[in-house]
Amino acid sequence: MKHYNNRRRQFLAEWEQSDISNDYIFSKVMAQPQLCLQLIKSALPQLKIKRVYVRSQDGLSANVDAKDVRLDISAYGEGGEMFDIEMQTIRPKYLMQRILYYHSTMITERLYPRESYGEIPKTYVIFICLFDWYRLGNSFYEVNLVPNGVNELKFKDGFVSLILNPYGDMTGCSEELQDFFDLVAGRPAGRTDFVREVKYAVKLAKRRNDWRDCYMLVKDWVQDRVDYAVEQNTITMQEKFAQQLIKKAMSTEQDYDSLRADLIDFFDADFADKMLVKYYQQA
Repeated sequence: MKHYNNRRRQFLAEWEQSDISNDYIFSKVMAQPQLCLQLIKSALPQLKIKRVYVRSQDGLSANVDAKDVRLDISAYGEGGEMFDIEMQTIRPKYLMQRILYYHSTMITERLYPRESYGEIPKTYVIFICLFDWYRLGNSFYEVNLVPNGVNELKFKDGFVSLILNPYGDMTGCSEELQDFFDLVAGRPAGRTDFVREVKYAVKLAKRRNDWRDCYMLVKDWVQDRVDYAVEQNTITMQEKFAQQLIKKAMSTEQDYDSLRADLIDFFDADFADKMLVKYYQQA
């Protein structure tokens, strides 16, 4: 019970200190269509859209056997465009593969049987990262397919992938996006109406007790899974070590009672006996 209370206090402190870079807060704030629209237009000012329809923490799957994905923000433009916006706090191993899968999953959800490939909607996947994915010192990366050796020629495939971060060179970024980057990075922000609205929305979100309780419930569930994985990994490492000790003892013809005493020195008696049954008596 004490462990649970300590964990709850920790999660509560995290909630109180959270800001727009917290993916849960981000998904709640950007679920507001007007704020989501302004974020999209700040990153893609060339888009001429006036309205979006938003779903927060949306689950998608290409089919019943496919891997499910949960999008922080899933939005649909009035012209059929599809948007996925993610707040990525840690560096993943397969970011580009994940972006590709998100594109394909959104397309599969919207393209129906007997429809032409020309009916595939334009899809936009935007990752706002708390790190520079390419480590090139830029804040804005647009990833495109290009023919080998012809960098100036881009495929017009309707897929747009943006990898953004608030820590690089912001040359070419809109004023709203630069201001938003400052907010994400914890720097002084609020020069634009858009970011002032986001800051106010974050403040209101953190006053929602139901959202706070849901956040803490999710964190608790995730921590339980982490604790279980650590426990299982620890047990596996202990078993491997015990197996090595038993193998070495058998090679030197150490007697059973002496070996058991050595194992009990490292582990408890129950675990030592289980390992002896499993590895010594079967040898």
